[in-house]
Amino acid sequence: MQLAQLQAHLQQHGLPALLCVFGDTPLLVDDALQIIRAQARQQGIDERERFIQDKQFDWRVLQAESVNLGLFSSQRLIELDLPEAKPGRDGADALKRYCAQLPEDQILILTGPKLKQEQLKAKWYKLLEQAGPVVQANSPERRQLPQFIQHRAQRYQLSLTPDATQLLADWFEGNLLALDQELQKLALMDAPQPLTTEFLMEAAHDQSRFSVFALQDAIVQGDLSGALRRLQRLLEEETEVAILNWMLQREAQKLQQLQQGQPSAKELMALGIWRNQEGAYRAFAQRLQPQHLARLNQLLVRLEFAFKRDSGEQLATLYCQAIILLCQPQRDPAFLTSCYG
Repeated sequence: MQLAQLQAHLQQHGLPALLCVFGDTPLLVDDALQIIRAQARQQGIDERERFIQDKQFDWRVLQAESVNLGLFSSQRLIELDLPEAKPGRDGADALKRYCAQLPEDQILILTGPKLKQEQLKAKWYKLLEQAGPVVQANSPERRQLPQFIQHRAQRYQLSLTPDATQLLADWFEGNLLALDQELQKLALMDAPQPLTTEFLMEAAHDQSRFSVFALQDAIVQGDLSGALRRLQRLLEEETEVAILNWMLQREAQKLQQLQQGQPSAKELMALGIWRNQEGAYRAFAQRLQPQHLARLNQLLVRLEFAFKRDSGEQLATLYCQAIILLCQPQRDPAFLTSCYG
């Protein structure tokens, strides 16, 4: 079952004795829990216990909780988070016993990350799948993201133009938690609606005294020391990483277009390059060779992995490497080569 189907399913059938939620996005797993808890309240279930499967967790708690009801409820909600979706031998045995005779006095909700193929084939998962619904709470695909953003914005009573929706998709693809936080901040601004790309850009500009766009200007001009100073201030101000990544990706796309030929003034405007910027951008494109762009694209991929998948690389280091490459690609070739080796 997909997350979008959960609310209607519960309204029609009520809470089952056992329900699982697995997904690659904590925000969406939490959305599922909020829907489940609301349904529990509608059914008069006010008691809720939450557990995490850690080293101290005792699987016997599943059976113990079922005989320890409160005075004002005939059922209770038990939430058990499996952070790695690896119950182990003891957990698998406990789940087998639990599924064999589901208690009538408690509802068990299991949550965890998106399951791998070997987990989907495990006996403990097959038992859970047979015992109750399994909800998939995964990030939407790129083509589905604009629709997801529109629906999420409606939750905060926001409306967005199609271009603004696309801009947010570019900024926050792969980081739905940051997207949700951004929408909440926009809702607090009480701005005229629908929100436009111009408003989003201005809001992003206002979030930092040294804006991302000032950094962009320094990069285009090849001002390495100025760009590094502005980067430092942006990092100190905890500027949204998504916006920084988006700006660098956009500059890479512009350079690729410029190096493929001689765009007309209209085509330059479509790239976001205004007439008074044409000279600077043409010099920018001449400064970088195709091999530099190839290296830049590798860096951008590493930045995405560091930001969205916590690869372990330092974002500040990767940003510095990218800015040196963009501003002064000829500087210290041995150092730049080592960044990609």
